[in-house]
Amino acid sequence: MRITPTPDQPGVPAADPLHGMNGPSHTRFANPAQLSPTGPLKPGWGLWQAAVGLVLVLALPLGATLALSSVLPFGPELVFVSLCFTWIALLGSSLLSSRLWGFGSLARDFGLRFKWIDLAIGVGVGIAARIILALVQVTITLVWPLGEGEVLQGNAGVFLAGDSGWIFVNAILGGALIAPFLEELFNRGLVLRAVQNAWWLRGSAKGQVSPATPQRSLTTATVVAILVSSLAFGLLHTGAVGDLRSSVYLLVGTFTVGVICGVLTVWTGRLGPAIVTHVVFNGSAIGLLLILPPELLT
Repeated sequence: MRITPTPDQPGVPAADPLHGMNGPSHTRFANPAQLSPTGPLKPGWGLWQAAVGLVLVLALPLGATLALSSVLPFGPELVFVSLCFTWIALLGSSLLSSRLWGFGSLARDFGLRFKWIDLAIGVGVGIAARIILALVQVTITLVWPLGEGEVLQGNAGVFLAGDSGWIFVNAILGGALIAPFLEELFNRGLVLRAVQNAWWLRGSAKGQVSPATPQRSLTTATVVAILVSSLAFGLLHTGAVGDLRSSVYLLVGTFTVGVICGVLTVWTGRLGPAIVTHVVFNGSAIGLLLILPPELLT
């Protein structure tokens, strides 16, 4: 991370708020907007906003599905309703946290920014993530072999119910485009930064943004933030399948993707590469389900 030069000394680095705490000034921080020339800043949003958001992401879709299950049969309509409530929880938590307790900008609070290079990074890493996950799942199967007749369940298949119109809405538009965007905004935007701030910075956090001082190693805080946000990301997806083995596979898979996207976020200081990676990762899974014959997927 490069510290912005002070206006009165062009080209001369400002006082480094990271120096002396955990190594050189190039240490990566998930949110560059929080590093001012005079020292770190801490938004008022933090762990409790992230925790409330996680509860809402779990509770709203579940509650809506249960409430409407007596009216709508399980199918693409009910899947769409569940997706809508999930998106409302993800986007609402992030927007309210930014507007009420932060900089008031999704770009400044959560790094919602894109560069053209993010397309190349995301496509390459997304394909690599799909290969890495396949190797991880093969390893799990070798250690924990499938029983006779046992079949793994995934969560992508639920988006493919209904006619081509519903497949476009739920799978392509929802699963491959909207979901990656909002999930990265929430998990790598709000949750990751909330954990990193809580571990690294000490500040009053009254109002929206206040000065803060480092209290622990930024490197440790970053590792903890990536792991915790990836675990939360994984747990949010495991409810989509019913058996233990499939839940373990899904948790390991989503956790692995979460770590990859978390590293990209911290490395670049923006969400663009992680969002494109997530789009490619989800899109490749849905594409395979649409192209391959059903007997090859069982």
